[in-house]
Amino acid sequence: MIVKGDILQWSLLWTATAVTTYAQIINGSIVVNSTTGVHLAYLDTGPPANTSSYTTIFAIAGMVYTNLIFQKVMSVASSNSVRFVAIQRRPFPGSTPFTDEELNVTLTGGSGDEQRNFEIEMRGHEIASFVDIFIQNYNLPRISSDGKSGGASLLGWSVGGGYVVAAIASIGTLPVDAQTRLGAYVRSMIVYEAAPIALGLPTPSQNWAPLVDTTIPEDLQLPAFGQWCTGYFDHENFTLSSVHDLDSLSWVLTAPEYVPTFYTIPVEELEEIARYGSDAATDLPFLFFFANQLNAVYRKAFNDEGIGATLPLMKRSFLCGTKTGAFAVSGLWAVQDDQAENGTGTTVEYKLVPGGNHFMIWDNPETIFGAFMDLA
Repeated sequence: MIVKGDILQWSLLWTATAVTTYAQIINGSIVVNSTTGVHLAYLDTGPPANTSSYTTIFAIAGMVYTNLIFQKVMSVASSNSVRFVAIQRRPFPGSTPFTDEELNVTLTGGSGDEQRNFEIEMRGHEIASFVDIFIQNYNLPRISSDGKSGGASLLGWSVGGGYVVAAIASIGTLPVDAQTRLGAYVRSMIVYEAAPIALGLPTPSQNWAPLVDTTIPEDLQLPAFGQWCTGYFDHENFTLSSVHDLDSLSWVLTAPEYVPTFYTIPVEELEEIARYGSDAATDLPFLFFFANQLNAVYRKAFNDEGIGATLPLMKRSFLCGTKTGAFAVSGLWAVQDDQAENGTGTTVEYKLVPGGNHFMIWDNPETIFGAFMDLA
């Protein structure tokens, strides 16, 4: 990778099967809180050259893997006249690290719900404010009169799904002008393979992951998870209308006939994309200690009438591959079940991508980009 000014220029990279090139990607940062100076780094494909009416996807990455994991699908988006912005959530590299107080609340749960409520609102504000400021700074096109282009889609992948619903849930507490602006721009919220825990929904008793296996040394749990979650899993065949039989899912073993994505990423890139240190170690405690808060923002983003009034053009969806980890399939099923039981009448679209693992954004970016646009 060569850094020139604010543009990342990726040279030819040999993989096992092909030579890969990436589009030029702008590397920037936006201050999202003028009082504290908190800023979020981002990668941006820039405006398409051949149209003035384009959709912009704002994406948030998940556990271990930073926003660089989106670079392949960003290239596909750029070649299809869609702007793609990959936001780096805190505390990952380039964005403002957590303060000592924020880190303490994240790692320990703090002194109670009041502190946790404040922290999750701040995380949501940071992302929602980023989108609002980006819209203004770059004069993004509004949603077209036919609704087919323009506007902004918010995409949360894996743990990032919890952050996207937090952003949507927080919009009602932003300044009125920001609410109005986002109401005219936000066209969709796409939750992409979030586990139940990322939305504050119950974790199945069948759940297994290296992160929660105490027989694995603690310092190896994140690296083990980073490899394991990139595999392909052979579940019993299922459709969107199948019975939700959690025992039919492959919770532990990956399928032998597919190479996990981890082993196809060039080592020099993997060293930049994956994080196993103190920044990545904040995610699991956050999921455990903030379960009530994550559930509250999930319900608000998916079902709150006030959010619906503020964001009248926003579609809601959950996207999942059929060979992804059981944690993601159970997330899809948990949302389907919860909406059937507790939904308030808002429409949620569900979509399956046949054969897709948790890392289609790397293994099959053309297909997953098409799925994003179907839901955008």
